Parts: sequence; C-alpha cells; structure tokens
Amino acid sequence: MNTPLSNTLFELMQNYRVTIREAINAGELGINAMHVRCIHIIANINNCTANDIVTKTQRDKAQIARLIKDLIGLDLIDKQASEHDKRCFILSLTEEGKVLFDKLLASEQKINNQMCKNLNPQQIKDFLNTAQQMIKNMD
Repeated sequence: MNTPLSNTLFELMQNYRVTIREAINAGELGINAMHVRCIHIIANINNCTANDIVTKTQRDKAQIARLIKDLIGLDLIDKQASEHDKRCFILSLTEEGKVLFDKLLASEQKINNQMCKNLNPQQIKDFLNTAQQMIKNMD
C-alpha cells in the first residue's frame, strides 16, 4: 500500500533525476542516474577506487564495474594502477569528465534553486533535518 509519504518521495526523486538527465543531455551521452552518482563520487574522493563507489552506493561490485567500464568508454573517467597497491585502480575524471561534472554542478544548483523557490530558509533546514533523520532511521 502506497502512503502519501512514499508517493511524495518517489515523485520528488523521479522529477529530480529526470530534470538532471535533461539538463546534462544524459540520454544523448548514454548515461543514467548511477553514472551521474559515480561521477560525483569520483570527483569528491581523493584516490577514489571502485570499492569507494560500492561503499557509497551500496551496489554490488559487478554493477559498479560495468558503470566504470561505461564511463571509461565514454572518456569521462580514467583509471590508473595505485602506486601503493598495483591490484587497486585509482579512478579520476578526464578533461571531458571534468567539463561534464562542472555542467552537472551548475545544473544541480539551478534545479535546487527551482525546487526551493517559495520556501524560506527555515523550511529548507527543516526538510533537510527531517530527511537526514529518515535516512538514519533506515540504517
């Protein structure tokens, strides 16, 4: 049975994903929300590895390996053997990946502004606190 809360959360997430995909022409690039999430993680973690992405996304290693392969094939990321452990690969954004990430950040800011239009700072703070508590409750 769907509740108003679950319907609202699903609709918010779906609208956000669709809007981001359109803003960065993800369909034309052949990437989806998980590719975008991987790009975010790689951009924000120094010496990022596939295991870092697995941990952050809670997805299986095989799925992350396919996403990484896709992103390498699109020349959005690169992988190099770690200096400390040759069995481990360090992932980084290519120049094309950096351009896409910058476009993604700008699009996210624009979308965040659109979503928060007509909300005061306290409403935004309350929403964020509530959402964080809900996330903790599910862990």
